[in-house]
Amino acid sequence: MKSITTDAIICLRDDYDIEYFISEIHYILWENEEFEYIFKPNYAVIDLLDSSVFQGIPGLDLDERKQVYTRKNIVPTFISERSPSKNREELWKLLEDCNMDYLNPLEWLIRTDTKYIGDRLYVKKYNDFNTTNELILFHEEANTLKRARDVHKRLLDFICHGCSLDFDGFIITDANRKSCYELLLRLYRKEAKYIANQQALGIQQAKQAKKYLGRKSISIDDTKLNDIIDKYRRKKISATEAAALLNISNATFFRRLKQHEQKHELPEISHNTKD
Repeated sequence: MKSITTDAIICLRDDYDIEYFISEIHYILWENEEFEYIFKPNYAVIDLLDSSVFQGIPGLDLDERKQVYTRKNIVPTFISERSPSKNREELWKLLEDCNMDYLNPLEWLIRTDTKYIGDRLYVKKYNDFNTTNELILFHEEANTLKRARDVHKRLLDFICHGCSLDFDGFIITDANRKSCYELLLRLYRKEAKYIANQQALGIQQAKQAKKYLGRKSISIDDTKLNDIIDKYRRKKISATEAAALLNISNATFFRRLKQHEQKHELPEISHNTKD
């Protein structure tokens, strides 16, 4: 029986802009419309994270430490809570925005710019990563980086993608991944803190010299903003969905909404800031 397979990576990005390869995810769709989702968690990377950053993959009990989790003819929670359903209003518009002509939930998550705000997890195309066991000769890449901080960041990216590295004869694999990660992360945090302090000092000095104008307002296309506000006011989407579509926080959305209502002299509506 013929089938199509979509391959992706479940990723997570922390507060230091370090990206973690959490799990492979594969979606198989057969011509009789049966389907299967296959998850292959990367425990060597998952074990680097604490609960303040990573709370698991929704719908999977990772405490079981299975190498493979499957869901046949059942849409996993991870997929259902962040992709449109077949009965979703304006589904075809969502598909069109992603240049798709039918709903493949995993492919939609790969292509969409919509951000899910329930956790830090997101999906990328599988072949965007080095997912082989081939040893990466990192010292060759390190020679192209000018600052120690850039070297540490790139090392952390490879380590958190689950890659094995050869850095001028020092080998990093799953056996020593966590200890290398913890050491490099401490160095990188220290460097990031130093840079943040220097930036804060520069801003303070600029303020004293009356040269600091503050952070620029986030730029949003007026047509898109008006369209999304109209849908929100007509209760077609929630404030959370509106903010995600605009790639802004809920608080920023409500500020823009208030400005829009005042500019167009529209009556205010009751806004649920918790939705």
